[in-house]
Amino acid sequence: MRRQSSVLSLLFLSVLVVFFVSCGSTPEAVQEEAESIAQSANTAVDQLPSESEIDAELTQMLADTARLLEEMNAARKEAEDAGAAELFPDEFGSVTSDYEALLKAQTENPTGDFRQQIENLRDKYLAMAKLAQAQQLRDQIMEANLQDSNAEAFQKGDEALSRARGLCAEGASGAQLIEQANLAYDSYHDVITSGYSNKCQTQRDLAIAAKEKADSLKADKAAKEGYAIATKALSDGDDAYAARNYEVAYNGFVEATKLFIEVYDDVFVRRAAADEAIRRAKQKVEASAAIAAEADEIAPLEEDGASAASEEVEVVQ
Repeated sequence: MRRQSSVLSLLFLSVLVVFFVSCGSTPEAVQEEAESIAQSANTAVDQLPSESEIDAELTQMLADTARLLEEMNAARKEAEDAGAAELFPDEFGSVTSDYEALLKAQTENPTGDFRQQIENLRDKYLAMAKLAQAQQLRDQIMEANLQDSNAEAFQKGDEALSRARGLCAEGASGAQLIEQANLAYDSYHDVITSGYSNKCQTQRDLAIAAKEKADSLKADKAAKEGYAIATKALSDGDDAYAARNYEVAYNGFVEATKLFIEVYDDVFVRRAAADEAIRRAKQKVEASAAIAAEADEIAPLEEDGASAASEEVEVVQ
């Protein structure tokens, strides 16, 4: 239908051109001009997309739109789950307004091509998710007092976070926001890595010291299960450190330290209770021995008295 309409328009235009040219030209010139226009018209008609091509383009547009809508909604959920609405209420609210405007435009024009707008919104939501994650890393850095472990990276992260806020207020594209959000996240992650890598060795030394105390009480035999759990935590920390996952390694060493101390305390208390029981038993034995000794001193006197009485009986007889 569209193709037929285009052909008719070109033919009508050709007729008009021939008509106006013929008013001031010779028949030969008119004929040449008409042939040239007709040839141009035929060429233009040949270049028009066929109905099958038009249908294919429409099908592709609908497929792209469905895919992008799915990606956008997934990105929106990711941003919500990351806490972007709470951490960046103004920025997230602005993106949500654009989202609602897009849905309204789609409702009013179901066959419209909104692929570019959907892709931009998808990127904005992805940027919001990454910004939320970056902010959480920053909070973790401040809580653990790690900002001085890599001051340059920390400053770079703060600058990127600030630029992202500014770009969002200006209505910048999603691609621009993602760039700054990723920079902020990566910078803060570098700070975390530097900070925990420095703390790992110190914490591991504490874990080893706690293990040695537990070993001094032969805790591997006295508290097999607890000792095995603590040993695994230490081993997991070593594996994470070897993989350069320093935060996980640090947390593993902290856990191992705590577990070895608990094992030591448990065995120490039980050992102390056993020692006390032994001490009391010894006291009872010693007390019994003292009583027996006292009885030994008394018993001979009674035996002498019995002998004297026996002799008196014999004399009387």
